[in-house]
Amino acid sequence: MEQRKPISSDRSISSHKAEDKEYLVPVKGCPKLYLMVRPNSTKSWVYRYLSPTYSKNRRLSFGVYPNVSFARACDIWRENEDVITKGLDPKEYREEIKQSLVRKTKNSFNHFAWEYFDTLEQTQKGNTLIRKKGRLELICSYIGNEPISEIGSPRMLEVLLDIQAKSLNKDDKPTDKAERCAGIASDVFVYAGARGFCSSNPAALIKSQLAKSSYGHRPAVTKPKDLAKLLRAIETVEGDLNTINSLRLLALIFVRNGDLRRMRWSDLDLETSRWQFKPLKGQGKVNMVKDMVVPLPSQAVAILRKQQKINGHTEYVFFSETAKKHQIISDATANNRLHDLGYQNVHCVHGFRATAKTIMQEQLKYPLLLVEMALGHTTKDPNGTAYGRFDYVDDRSDMMQKWADYLDALREGRDTAEFKADAQSKANPPTQLQALIGQLGEDKVLELLRNKE
Repeated sequence: MEQRKPISSDRSISSHKAEDKEYLVPVKGCPKLYLMVRPNSTKSWVYRYLSPTYSKNRRLSFGVYPNVSFARACDIWRENEDVITKGLDPKEYREEIKQSLVRKTKNSFNHFAWEYFDTLEQTQKGNTLIRKKGRLELICSYIGNEPISEIGSPRMLEVLLDIQAKSLNKDDKPTDKAERCAGIASDVFVYAGARGFCSSNPAALIKSQLAKSSYGHRPAVTKPKDLAKLLRAIETVEGDLNTINSLRLLALIFVRNGDLRRMRWSDLDLETSRWQFKPLKGQGKVNMVKDMVVPLPSQAVAILRKQQKINGHTEYVFFSETAKKHQIISDATANNRLHDLGYQNVHCVHGFRATAKTIMQEQLKYPLLLVEMALGHTTKDPNGTAYGRFDYVDDRSDMMQKWADYLDALREGRDTAEFKADAQSKANPPTQLQALIGQLGEDKVLELLRNKE
């Protein structure tokens, strides 16, 4: 086996890339612990040990990286080394502990919660899985040891109201934490109910009793002159180009910051000016698209070309060697720069979405349908027809390019009369009628006009 430089931190893991064959990398200070790198780029922890029971070499998996971090893998290694010193086989010991817990708590909420969570690990990953695990852990801290069939609505309401009372924003208003805990608790009750261990779903029954969640004020500039000032301020930011370029792109394409930070080179086609991806908020949300195509204006493509020179060799467009999680710039990075520019409580990164929606409709007079599609919201016409990711791509491309050109004009202090003139032409009744016919069809428009008469 080829000797490779031992791993000593999460940071050093990124240097080990996929090859034609899987290979093992030793972990410094942890004999018998390795990182296995597979050809599909999956990285997992492997513990190779001599079984004191069978006197033969065995292998034990500790999980997939980064779900199991470097530090956690080392902790698990130490636990298993202790087991071996007691003359026990770690693999058999782990299985015995697992079976013991199952026997002890086979009818508890804990049992079904983590059995259900195991099913999620097959279909979900990354931050989504981490967040759901945190919610389950919180719920289990209240009712984990209670028999699932004996948990009723009063008990569930007591738990969720307590979570709500302890989850307030800076304005002392409730966040959606209790609602989300109720959601995953409901999933557990459904899972257990399908297997005949409970006959009701108390979590689903009490959602209406929770206070409406609030994230507080999400500030955004919505006036052209204020936007012009903000765009010029962004160009004065010094330091990390990742941050600067992320702010520039947020203004241009107004996607969610989480989606932009996780932008992958593999999802981009700079030749056709398209970005195709699965939005984080789209998974499991009825009003959010599950797949999205963003037409990229030429200004956005130019920025991404610059990013290629910085991070083109990595998976992520906004890769960061100093990032503690996921090796991408943090959620707070761009907001911190806006605060530094004096925009605290005036404008935030999420505010670019409100900025674009407001100005596109009020100033540029773009149809709500196109704007909503650009925002990643599910859209339907008056016929009830839902639109997919590739619908109106040409129209959206034109809109995104004109939006980018409009921003250039604002930032440079140029006359924006041409954009206003274009808006006025769009507002012309004959023009609107033609657009409506193109969208709904002549028969439907005639029907609407007759009904109006």
